[in-house]
Amino acid sequence: MKEVEIGVHVPNRSQRYENPYNGEKYVFKTWLYDCVVALLNILFTIFFREIKMRGEHKMPAQGVPTLLVCAPHANQFIDPSLVMVKARQMAQGSRSRQVCYIMAEVSLKKRILGLFGRLTGAIPVPRAQDNLKFVDERIKIYAPDLDSEPRLIKGRVEGGGLDSPGFTKFVPKSLIGLPNFLGNAQIESIVDDYTIVLRQPFKFQDNPTIKMLLEQGTNFKYADKIDNSGTFQNVFDHLRTRGCVGIFPEGGSHDRPSMLPLKAGVAIMALGAAAADPSIKVAVVPCGLHYFHREKFRSRAVIEFGDPIWVDGEMGRRYAQSPRDTVSELLDRVTSSLQLVTENAPDWDTLMTIQAARRLYKPVRRRRALTAVVEVNRRLLLGYSAYKDDPRVIRLKESVTAYNDLLYLMGLKDHQVLELKTKQGEQLRCLLTLTQRTIRLLVFFILSMPGCILFTPIFIVCKIYAKRKAEEGLKRSLVKLKGVDLLATWKLLVALVLAPVLYITYSIVLTWLYLRGNSLVTKLWVPSTHSVLLYCYFYMLLVFTTYASLKTGEIGVDLFKSLPPLFASLFYPDSKITQLKEMREGLSNEITEVCNELGPKVFPRFEKIIESQYEDKPRGRLLFPTRTKSQDEIPTLRSRSSSTTSIQSSVSNSLSQVNSRGSLTDMPIFSEGSHLDVGSDKEIELLSPEDDRITSLIRQRRAHEKED
Repeated sequence: MKEVEIGVHVPNRSQRYENPYNGEKYVFKTWLYDCVVALLNILFTIFFREIKMRGEHKMPAQGVPTLLVCAPHANQFIDPSLVMVKARQMAQGSRSRQVCYIMAEVSLKKRILGLFGRLTGAIPVPRAQDNLKFVDERIKIYAPDLDSEPRLIKGRVEGGGLDSPGFTKFVPKSLIGLPNFLGNAQIESIVDDYTIVLRQPFKFQDNPTIKMLLEQGTNFKYADKIDNSGTFQNVFDHLRTRGCVGIFPEGGSHDRPSMLPLKAGVAIMALGAAAADPSIKVAVVPCGLHYFHREKFRSRAVIEFGDPIWVDGEMGRRYAQSPRDTVSELLDRVTSSLQLVTENAPDWDTLMTIQAARRLYKPVRRRRALTAVVEVNRRLLLGYSAYKDDPRVIRLKESVTAYNDLLYLMGLKDHQVLELKTKQGEQLRCLLTLTQRTIRLLVFFILSMPGCILFTPIFIVCKIYAKRKAEEGLKRSLVKLKGVDLLATWKLLVALVLAPVLYITYSIVLTWLYLRGNSLVTKLWVPSTHSVLLYCYFYMLLVFTTYASLKTGEIGVDLFKSLPPLFASLFYPDSKITQLKEMREGLSNEITEVCNELGPKVFPRFEKIIESQYEDKPRGRLLFPTRTKSQDEIPTLRSRSSSTTSIQSSVSNSLSQVNSRGSLTDMPIFSEGSHLDVGSDKEIELLSPEDDRITSLIRQRRAHEKED
């Protein structure tokens, strides 16, 4: 972790504050909060096809001061809204929480977002980058020596009228920015009226435009230093009144395949609260968000909660005495905890390779639950991080990439390769199946047409507007790759406004046509001819029609996705199909061999469990006893729950559908237990010595268990 400049932020304990979002006596505020949650839940039910939670029992009970730390911030305003909805709907009533998120002050000033934020108790945080404004155009900045002194910035006056650039008016920790959102940098010190020193240089190495501007001189923006003491005070007031505060410690949304470095503010908030009131214990709970095609309509999502980190009065006392060391220590623990509930790949190509490897690992041929898919990806990424320089892993990555490219060219998915048939004795069967599914697809297409036609204007406007907003966000951001994190948010926001307007318009038009005696509309059965009742009837009819079309269209899309392997079986040469299957089988064997060899080095219990995990079981038999306990519900060194609950598990030839790490016990490489269990330092050394992150992650987990 990079070194951060830390000051002691201890809030004022004596300030009077009553929290309307801790589930106690503010009935009206809670009702408004729940109204917003209900509306968001409807939107997410429509937008997402499936949303799963995992580890929800780890959320502290209501009344415990909680700082919910979420990552990655991959879907802008959808991320906090989704967590708010699911945290409020938790099955255990005592764990249902009203999460109030820390929100950029500039976002709260927007009309719709600001309304939602105020109704859900959002805590505003000012950001310097939101206040950047151009200074006098006659003042230019330049770097006299980018190669040896990239942090040194000089100023000059062009055109006269000013005695000097006036840099002494600036203050340390303020921000300067280049035009066209090319970059921002914090000022470390002001030498004189003509010279300033930056804390970190502008990133000119990868952008020739930045280098040219700094060498030739350019106008610039400036924003004064931000005082966040008000935000820290608001967070503390919320925590000491037993509230739940949500935060995305990366500082902003992005579309990268791994987390950004965490800001120190999240640690300062927890430690400052403990220092101000040593009697409270703040639970810092990691929360990982996983999206499958996050920008697409009817996609899937998984929310996973990790073990809480408890910040008590002793840590608060240490923070007051040694802020830098204490904040760095807690920030490292938060980072490690978030890595245990998130997927972090160095790039998208690696993530695609890992997902393909998950599908190709040979012993498992059964459908996995969403939560299991996330866990498998994470553990494969952990193994890849440890052995990414191994020649076999490098060769495998190249082979899997080539396999994925071939599938793309053939219009197939990996799971469809097993469905391909050669023409010997299978051609007639494939033709009949294709004909049957095509007829069914046509029926579902016709049934979904009314709702699709009604909703088409919204689809078009949402797509155009969201794409425009993504382009704007990409220009303003220094971390986004394509602005994908903005697409789903703006699609939902536009639909939220446009859908009611459009359906109100439809209803008014239909009511008017019916009262005018239009022959097509009067054929519809109506319960009443009163204009108001007629309008309400048509509105409900349109909404029902659209929802019915949505569900039938979803089935039609699934049918459409099943057609490519049938077409390939009918029209591709047998030699091509055989070659593709052999390629997949060879990759599967090689991936399984490498995983089985390297698996025990990353997960030491691998060798003990692999012998007993794979017994042939008849189809339809239960893989587990009828009554069992979720692995997450069994008390461990990390979870001090005093009681457990028996649950029903009906698993038929598939992974357990229970949202727990126990659902992974069918896969040897992932069966070492419910968490990383490393027995000795010697076993840790089996990891690649170059990868300090993996080693420190496992050491931190062991130390945490010993403390418990």
